[in-house]
Amino acid sequence: ADLASVDALKWFLGWNTYAFWMGCILTGHWVLAHECGHGAFSPSQTFNDFWGFIMHQALLVPYFAWQYTHAKHHRRTNNTMDGESHVPNSKDEMGLKNGVERHGGYAAIHEAIGDGPFAMLQIFAH
Repeated sequence: ADLASVDALKWFLGWNTYAFWMGCILTGHWVLAHECGHGAFSPSQTFNDFWGFIMHQALLVPYFAWQYTHAKHHRRTNNTMDGESHVPNSKDEMGLKNGVERHGGYAAIHEAIGDGPFAMLQIFAH
C-alpha cells in the first residue's frame, strides 16, 4: 500500500476526525465525572458518587481512588513544596550551591542541553 494513496489519505483523515470528535465528547464526560468527584453535580452526595462511578468506569478511571487523590491535590494547590503536581525541584535537588555553581547529574543535563530542551525534558520526566 502506497502511503501517499487516496485510500491512505482517507484513512488518515477519517481516524483523525474520529479522534477529534471523540476527544470533544469524552472531555464533556470527564467534566461531569470531575464535578461528581467534587460533589458539585448534584445536591445528593449519594447520587454524585453513583453517577461519578458510572462516568469514571466509562473513562477507565477508578472513581473513589481518583476522588481521594484529587481532594488531596486540592488541599495543597499552589504549595510549592507540598503540592501534588508541578512541584519545582529544590536548590539542593538541582545541585545548586553557593555562587550558583551547578553540581549533580540533573544539573549537568540542564547545563549540557540548555533551558528550552531541559524544560521539555522536565515535562515528561519530572
